[in-house]
Amino acid sequence: MKILIFSTVFYPMRGGIENLTLNLTKEFIDKGHEVKVIAYQKQTGVLKDIDVYYTPGFLEVVKMFLWCDVYYMPNISLKGVWPLILNPKKRWVVSQNDFSLTNKTSFLSILKLLMIKFSSKNIAVSKSIANSLRTSSEVIYNCYDDTVFKQENLAERPNDFVFVGRLVSQKGCDTLIKACRNLPQPFKLTIVGDGPEMDYLKALVTQFELTNQITFAGTKSSTEIVEILNQCKTLVIPSNGREGFGIVALEGLACGCRVIATNSGGLAEAVGDFGRLFESGNVQQLNMLLKEALLNKNQPDYTEEELAEYLSNYNKQVVAQKYLTIFDKAA
Repeated sequence: MKILIFSTVFYPMRGGIENLTLNLTKEFIDKGHEVKVIAYQKQTGVLKDIDVYYTPGFLEVVKMFLWCDVYYMPNISLKGVWPLILNPKKRWVVSQNDFSLTNKTSFLSILKLLMIKFSSKNIAVSKSIANSLRTSSEVIYNCYDDTVFKQENLAERPNDFVFVGRLVSQKGCDTLIKACRNLPQPFKLTIVGDGPEMDYLKALVTQFELTNQITFAGTKSSTEIVEILNQCKTLVIPSNGREGFGIVALEGLACGCRVIATNSGGLAEAVGDFGRLFESGNVQQLNMLLKEALLNKNQPDYTEEELAEYLSNYNKQVVAQKYLTIFDKAA
């Protein structure tokens, strides 16, 4: 099968949709399919085994579109819709990874929501997103890189809590810092990531006199994040906004962390029965769960075998095959 992927963001940019698309692309190729990727961003890295075309010209896009059997778009982009004029019957598959199309005051969101109704097949990465789209969708949960994220440290973990994500308001790291006040005993929290809220969050830590307890680690590679996760007891995901899914929850569970997360959107679906949930933005609820974690009162009520079986549903090969089945059947 010849697969053309159109994504406004792709490697070397990092984020949920970028990581998912990269993992799927690699799996499609490993399964013997031909894959080309169109990305509209500045190139700062090189992938040896994937044909990536950054900001290609008009004729180049036309040539690739006519070449492919399936035109796949992770999150619909109006920049990539126009080639369908050349062949409206082309197999066109769209996956929706967030709640951006639910903004009823945005003309572009309304237009995109209308257009995905004409796709050959629409995929939603969680039931929460599928319910928000008001159009027929196949739910396929995201995968995580099971070859990288795994438990490596069977000894005692020296650090208590870890946050991994972009330092933006939606990710709720400020909620986590506020919830760290008045914890009953010394603790260690590592914040992994960078973003526009870095200075604000550091100021909060200073204001609450938590500089000895909270460390900002900055941006880290996947292997470095695995090392950090294996040194921490509990991964905290305090998102303020609705999350399309929650790959980071799977990564934390795979590395042996207990998980505390908000009950927002698809994040709760990713955690399933393998973590503790609290109301988004509720500092008091999170503070209580952090206290329980420090006192070892939220020990997992699942076995390692149950967790392994759960995570097996989200490995790259399984999820990629679900996409390929959709691609093959799309009409």
